[in-house]
Amino acid sequence: MRLRLGLALVLLCPAPAAATQTTSSSGTGDPLADHSPVVVHARGDRSPLTSVRAFAGRVPGVRRGRVRPTIYGRRVGPWLQYWLFFAGNGQDRGVLRTGRHEGDWELLQYRLRGGRVVQGVYSQHAGAERCGRGPLRFAGRRPVAYLAHGSHAAYFVPGLRDRMWPDPNDEADGRGRRMRPRLVRISTDDPPWMRHRGSWGGSRAGWVPGEMDSPRGPAFQPHGRWSDAAGWAAAARPCRGRRCDARGECDGGETAVAAGLAGGSLLAALLAARRRVRRRAPASS
Repeated sequence: MRLRLGLALVLLCPAPAAATQTTSSSGTGDPLADHSPVVVHARGDRSPLTSVRAFAGRVPGVRRGRVRPTIYGRRVGPWLQYWLFFAGNGQDRGVLRTGRHEGDWELLQYRLRGGRVVQGVYSQHAGAERCGRGPLRFAGRRPVAYLAHGSHAAYFVPGLRDRMWPDPNDEADGRGRRMRPRLVRISTDDPPWMRHRGSWGGSRAGWVPGEMDSPRGPAFQPHGRWSDAAGWAAAARPCRGRRCDARGECDGGETAVAAGLAGGSLLAALLAARRRVRRRAPASS
């Protein structure tokens, strides 16, 4: 009798599998790990995502070990921040071919609501771009970021982005290496290399326009990237998303400058011709 009652109770009780299924559908329960982004390089990029271990012996606190693609993450309220490190920035800038520098830190930031990513902010040169969930691309639960060749500026969709002359356009074609980097958690003081206040690399800007210093670490980045995650997101330019991903599609500013220069040159030529005509005209008696 007792055996029959026990079997009946087992059949009536809810199975614990539902809890397991819930955990599976919502990831591990660790938002920082669940939403760690997938990084897609441009074809031919010679300085792919790496680890700070590439600078072991050069930056205090960096331990020697296997160098493999790594992403450094932390949570700030509703924001998830992921810092990416590259051994160098190989993109030239302008006619003087400057801008290359050793060491390069970039930032991908996501806002969570109800356990899902609803907004992304991608660093692009001195600024950033902010998009809602619509233009974001995902690999499962992980958002995807497309990196520009050489500069590592991050974009929400692959393509070519027009930049103001003389800066080169960003080629983020998404045809290079696709990575799911390992995640290392960081804070202001940990790991020890986070306390390093100096530069990551030996590049120093000189008097030539466009030359750049090697960057400082995440906790010492400008524009509030570390100190004010929400403020940095609010200051980012509005989303272009699927627009401006082809040559000439959004180069209105560059076109206006070129038109202004051409118009100014034409006006100067007309004024010079007018002065020459006046000098050649015979004086009236």
